[in-house]
Amino acid sequence: MKVKSLLLSVVLFSGVGVVAGASYTEIEQGKVAVANRASGTVSIINAQTDTVVSTLQLPASSATPEPMYVVYKENRLYVGDRANNRIVVYDSFGFNLLSTISTGQGVFHMWAAKNAQMLLVNNDIDKTVTVIDTNSLSVLNTLSLPADLIEQGFKPHDVFVSDNGRSAFVSLVGGGSGDDYVIKLSIKHNRELARKKVGGDPHLFISPLKRKTLYVPSQESGTVLALNTKNLATRYQLDVPNAHGIFAQERRLYVTNIADGGSQGLYTIDAKRRHIIDTDNAPYGAPHNITVTANGKKIYVTHSGATQNKVSVFETVPGVALPSFSTEVTVEGNPFGLAYIPH
Repeated sequence: MKVKSLLLSVVLFSGVGVVAGASYTEIEQGKVAVANRASGTVSIINAQTDTVVSTLQLPASSATPEPMYVVYKENRLYVGDRANNRIVVYDSFGFNLLSTISTGQGVFHMWAAKNAQMLLVNNDIDKTVTVIDTNSLSVLNTLSLPADLIEQGFKPHDVFVSDNGRSAFVSLVGGGSGDDYVIKLSIKHNRELARKKVGGDPHLFISPLKRKTLYVPSQESGTVLALNTKNLATRYQLDVPNAHGIFAQERRLYVTNIADGGSQGLYTIDAKRRHIIDTDNAPYGAPHNITVTANGKKIYVTHSGATQNKVSVFETVPGVALPSFSTEVTVEGNPFGLAYIPH
């Protein structure tokens, strides 16, 4: 594995040595699921060999399937099918079809609560959020969004949910003002709790180590905002050009620069020290969405677009070495969302 050192020095004392050829690499476990939006399929990548080991064809419906995003939760894989207004559910071992769940129109981003039986799905045509019970695989509720923002033409785009399933964070785009919004909702009471005007085309992520901070990359403003999850007040801001996809692992944030043709396509941020520590070129344009293996040592990035069919793989050692491009995986048409499966 070729990785860049992170200011790592080794001091040798008498009687203390370093084993030649020692490696920080552990054998990767698990798989990565990739939604191929233009092909109606999901590619399953072996995270040890970085090869496609299976391709799932979404079940036929009234329209050609259009998988957008995938979410793993508790031995199940959830696939959002925009064209057919549904979530397709597979078991994550043999990838047998378990169920399909109807949603609102315009399925886009979705996210599952870590410690609650809940999956939230944004519907950008109906301008609602579908709440799904991941135990019974049924719809619990449909959340409405602030009427004043909907009247201005805003629609839901990205979504994140608190670990306990009580609060939803939704980005709203398309109002035409140049700025967009992030809102916080009470899921139980279907009520707005806070809102924040942010730069255009915002996405969302809450770090597992910083549960009180919501990170908001904005492609149009070229920033990453850190917001207080309680009231959406700004904690700090970093400049990242064309900031789009985001994933947090331990104290690191990974953010894609989607619009510079792959040049400096992946940014690495130290969330504790609040500064950029690395940039990496991507081999193809439109680096889009990100997922990371459980041990933090492999980073997968989709390259989206009508003619794209690649996923880039970067290797790293958190706290020891910075990311470096490792290999690419050929999947199917327009790879979009992706998710790590830990087995």
